[in-house]
Amino acid sequence: MINNWMVPRNKRKLYPVIDILSLFSLQNLGDVWRADIGRQLDFESELERMGIKRPGERRDRRAGGARTYESWLYALGLIFHDTATDSVQITLAGEELLNGEPPVPIITNQLMKLQYPSSYSLRSGVNINRRFNVRPFRFMLTLLIDGRIGHLTKQEIGYFVMTEGENESDQCIEHVIQRILDYRRNGDAVIPENFGELYPSSRNTGHTRTKEEAMESLADTANTFINFIEYTQLVVRDTKTGPIYIPAHKRVEVRAMLRDGTRIRPIDTNHTYWEENFQRNYGLAPGGRRDNRNFTQQRTVTDQLYRERRVRSEYLHIAGTRPITTITAGLIDEIAHITGFSNQQVEAVLQGFRPDTLSIFETSYLNMAISGTELAREFELATNHIFELLGFHSRHIGTSPLHPDVFAASTTYNFSGIIDAKAYRTYSLTNDHRNRMINNYIPDWSNRFGNLSFFMYVADGFGANIDNQIQQVSNASGKNGCVISARDLLYLLQKHLASPVDHSRLNNIFQYNRRLTVVDIESL
Repeated sequence: MINNWMVPRNKRKLYPVIDILSLFSLQNLGDVWRADIGRQLDFESELERMGIKRPGERRDRRAGGARTYESWLYALGLIFHDTATDSVQITLAGEELLNGEPPVPIITNQLMKLQYPSSYSLRSGVNINRRFNVRPFRFMLTLLIDGRIGHLTKQEIGYFVMTEGENESDQCIEHVIQRILDYRRNGDAVIPENFGELYPSSRNTGHTRTKEEAMESLADTANTFINFIEYTQLVVRDTKTGPIYIPAHKRVEVRAMLRDGTRIRPIDTNHTYWEENFQRNYGLAPGGRRDNRNFTQQRTVTDQLYRERRVRSEYLHIAGTRPITTITAGLIDEIAHITGFSNQQVEAVLQGFRPDTLSIFETSYLNMAISGTELAREFELATNHIFELLGFHSRHIGTSPLHPDVFAASTTYNFSGIIDAKAYRTYSLTNDHRNRMINNYIPDWSNRFGNLSFFMYVADGFGANIDNQIQQVSNASGKNGCVISARDLLYLLQKHLASPVDHSRLNNIFQYNRRLTVVDIESL
């Protein structure tokens, strides 16, 4: 039995949720998943092909890795098992994701409904203690909105919130608040010596953990909870290991969410259909009330239906890597090459499929921006695609030594710029990065083209001294530049797509020698 909060941790961040659900649907929808090792291994292979799961020889030939992804989707309320047929089906929230609806509101809705007990927490391979009667992510927001708490570290979440946040009563919330405040005053001394016995490992190894081992493990699990709730964009943290907090502009939204009048759903495990009923209700899309779909008559997976699923899956995957504003011949050709279907077949599928591709991309891009080395190259490529949509002749050049990540040229006004995309939460120019820009990037690309006009850094956020650092680079190099957050670059793209911004005006603000702001963008 697990004596603390838990979520599956095979993917500790939620950014690939559409890809994973799409692949799972492609491989398994309407079929029996349980005990079908071949099907599970095929799903694992598809995850590797898409780059979601690291390829290599599988240590578990019984497809244990694939089952953890099924558990991940199940815990999020995106799939369920039909009781009558034992077939896998997609919940209505999952269907909305596969239909290309904006993912953040859907996943936020799911996380706010995630509860213990649940059909996930009561699974035999999970078995979270029934003393918990709580919606963990709402509980975290309740603490964060309290002025006495304000922020939460992974240690505070792991040591106290995940272990003592049993229910949503005022008494329990106050108890956890006092435990956290006591910890802030007295540190690890407030952790009992039998902490390892109280919160044993979920792996049932028979080994009794030490106090220190339990503290390290619970803090690690807490970091996964932080990663999940970050996806909602209701909380932020300034550094990779820093505490989370609710930014000022989100506090009204969070308060309204916590006062929505919803309650924990009761569970009657004696009911024949309890698991299916729970998952269907949990998996309702935002605003949905009932799921009355009937799966007794199995839908035959025809060649046409499989082709639709396969093409849509690839299209949604591509939409997460670059902004798509229209279906072009090049995009059709790309999907045809990947899937093996003809261009005509791909085009026929996409004709009736109009997902919100920009929302999908924006969500992915913001996750790339905080990913560190994990998605650094994807962040560079996506930034290059943004400059293409801004009307520049743009190239990704970051794979070559001593090169910036992106070179963007405006043929309309005969100027160019170099861009470095840094997947940092809070980026500051180190001596090494500053010297590369001054001594390598700017001289080299100025000599190559003679019309280099600006340099730029893109990151999730920036340190307090970034304006001075940019000015120093400008003074030393003779070129002007700027920095811009990933979120503000997306805002610039939105503004340009709504009403094209003249490149001369972009060239002007790209030389401000400071961080660009929303006010700068709105002035265009």
